[in-house]
Amino acid sequence: MMLLRVLVIDDEPLARRRLEQHLEHMPDVVCAGTASGCREGVECIARLQPDVVLLDVRMRDGTGFDLVDQISCARPPKIIFVTAFDRHAVRAFETSATDFLVKPVEFTRLEEALARARGSLQQRARAELVDEMQELVANLRAQLLDDAPASPYETEFWVRHRVTGFVRLAVSSIRWIEAEDDYVRLVTAGESHLMRGTLKDLEGRLDPQQFLRIHRSTIVRLSQVDGFLTRAGNMEAVMSCGASLRVGRSQAKEVRGALRLRERSGGSVQGEPPPCNRPLRGLPPL
Repeated sequence: MMLLRVLVIDDEPLARRRLEQHLEHMPDVVCAGTASGCREGVECIARLQPDVVLLDVRMRDGTGFDLVDQISCARPPKIIFVTAFDRHAVRAFETSATDFLVKPVEFTRLEEALARARGSLQQRARAELVDEMQELVANLRAQLLDDAPASPYETEFWVRHRVTGFVRLAVSSIRWIEAEDDYVRLVTAGESHLMRGTLKDLEGRLDPQQFLRIHRSTIVRLSQVDGFLTRAGNMEAVMSCGASLRVGRSQAKEVRGALRLRERSGGSVQGEPPPCNRPLRGLPPL
């Protein structure tokens, strides 16, 4: 349990002493100091940086509300107002006070107020920790982006979705791409997306180490190609998902060269793991 450092501000010596005695009998609570008025209280808050202030409402040199207006530290303490007049309660909570105690302050009532202050401080600490972690992650991400060489190739596309309008599609999720009139179809696991454009234009925006055109109407991700077979004299690329895609005769030589290079490099494309543990099946003769 966190240690609460409490500052007592009251212009009545007996009232201050009563609060000090209560604090002495509470575990994980320590009286950080006392002050007898507004001016001294503002100075003590700035110097001692307490977690909680037990603050009298009416004092000889001003009110507790005046003092709250003068607090300027980065992490202001939680305020618990203490007064003999309960008519000040509404004004107290308008200043975002944690609690409001009426004199003479009972021990159990003070315990409840400090427990509420402790919970509020812990919540603030958690929120600050989250903010710090988010800032750290943002800084690390920015540093990684600054250190990484800028890629001339696309890493994502915005594609139309029937429900949400447009969605972001990562290039890394694309298995193959097919031409459809004035559109291209981007095929991913379990679904596909249409995007206006030509296959020729899209081919120039994709990393050639990861994608290869195997037909005038088809581009495949190399890491998704499981093997090749020949049917009725035509070569087909067998994808890791089981689909078979026709290889054009004019692209067959380029396909053979790319896949031979892939085999020599260990069966994977630079920057990507192979989709499965099976090696590429032998290339059919051209």
